Amino acid sequence: MPSTSARKPNRLAVNNQGFCSVFGIKAAIIIVGFILLVSVLSLFYLSTWTIITKHKYALLASAYLYAMSTYLLLISALITCIAIIALFFTAWIEHEKGLKLTLLILILTFIFEITAGLFAFGYTVNLDERLSKNLLETIQHKYHYVKGKTRTFDQMQRRFRCCGSKSFKDWQLNSNFNLSMSSAVPDSCCKSYEPTCAQKPYGKHPSNIFYEGCSLALYRFYHPHLITVGCVTLGVAFLQIFTIILLVWLIKHIEKITAFNRPAVPPAKIRRLSNEITYYPIQSSQSVK
Repeated sequence: MPSTSARKPNRLAVNNQGFCSVFGIKAAIIIVGFILLVSVLSLFYLSTWTIITKHKYALLASAYLYAMSTYLLLISALITCIAIIALFFTAWIEHEKGLKLTLLILILTFIFEITAGLFAFGYTVNLDERLSKNLLETIQHKYHYVKGKTRTFDQMQRRFRCCGSKSFKDWQLNSNFNLSMSSAVPDSCCKSYEPTCAQKPYGKHPSNIFYEGCSLALYRFYHPHLITVGCVTLGVAFLQIFTIILLVWLIKHIEKITAFNRPAVPPAKIRRLSNEITYYPIQSSQSVK
């Protein structure tokens, strides 16, 4: 009879060697997770920089979808950073419930990041027409009536050296500026800015006024940035889905080992009829009658 040492090795023990072992998967998760953490921190920095430097003019052009997608990216990147740090600890100690919770968080943030990245790419479609339309609406209905919009519009025209939406003639849509009035455009349209610089006698085609509209300047300002945000987001999402696959693999491996090492439950005692004695009461003849 062969000894127990000569038996065929257990299949689970064979599959738990090398890269396929729990230690190998944990090492792969830590390496990929570190790369993902660096990428997510870059995405977090990009989102924060976008909110600080570019949201002012995006809200002026009513680009609320662009603003919302950037905030979604910022929140997703922050939550993903926390989840990755938690992943390092839970993977190292092989905490099954912690790994499953981290997996759920990574899947949710992956969905948010993909959505925000598609928003960034989708917003580039007809971006010039959308910006032009929104700026015209601001000129016609909000300039001089909403202080925040007025101040931001003036800052935009001075920064990008532009005037109106497509040209300086767009200011005729605003009742405060007309060719018959003292000023046909705001002072922020002047090439050399100073108070009342846009007033007559500069005439209909003043040499001191910017001719180019601001919609084209904003298009040049936002289009490359939207492409960058979309590409970075999709790159982070690719690394994240790879981390999710490794994490699922680790959880399945731990579940198999846990089930293999779990002590067997003793079978319930089976009552056999042959071992039981049943007593029947003897009925008297009177009770039978």
